[in-house]
Amino acid sequence: MKAGVSAIAMMLLLLLAGCGGGGPSSAPYDTNTAAPTGDPAFPALGSSWVIDSTGALSAETIREGDAICQRLQDDRIAEVVVVVMNGVKQPDAWATHYGRWLKLGSRGLSAQGGNNGVVWLIRPEAQEKMTISVGRGLPGFSTVDYGKIMDEAKEYLNFGNYDKGVSLIIQETDRTLRALNTKRGAE
Repeated sequence: MKAGVSAIAMMLLLLLAGCGGGGPSSAPYDTNTAAPTGDPAFPALGSSWVIDSTGALSAETIREGDAICQRLQDDRIAEVVVVVMNGVKQPDAWATHYGRWLKLGSRGLSAQGGNNGVVWLIRPEAQEKMTISVGRGLPGFSTVDYGKIMDEAKEYLNFGNYDKGVSLIIQETDRTLRALNTKRGAE
């Protein structure tokens, strides 16, 4: 009898542990925060949401983009980072791991309690110049939304107009996220 109660208690504990104990967990769903092997190290966020390690952007584009991204954070909508960098061979993994490394959206800004970060990676030397990683806290910001942004921006990026391309990416991301946030608030 005692062994049966112990076995049931142990199964109950294992079940609760497997289900996260029934409550929210502060642990990330994936703890991989390292740059993929062979890719450049992650740049520190520093004082701007727009990071250009290539010199492709003007100071004005960085300043204006940073102000828009800061307002998105201040308004508790999302945390958006744009990185212009060469040498990234695994852009999807790099952008995703970078967002985790920065802990974007981890301050509980979304209704789901966080993960409302967006990383735009722009690679001037690559054929596929844009990569986006969207946190799970922004389920409404989907391929339909950012696909349109990418389609518009690629015409500028493919012809070397990084200022116009990055400005468009930031402005349209802002517009789209604000519209989705308003829509979500109305539900």
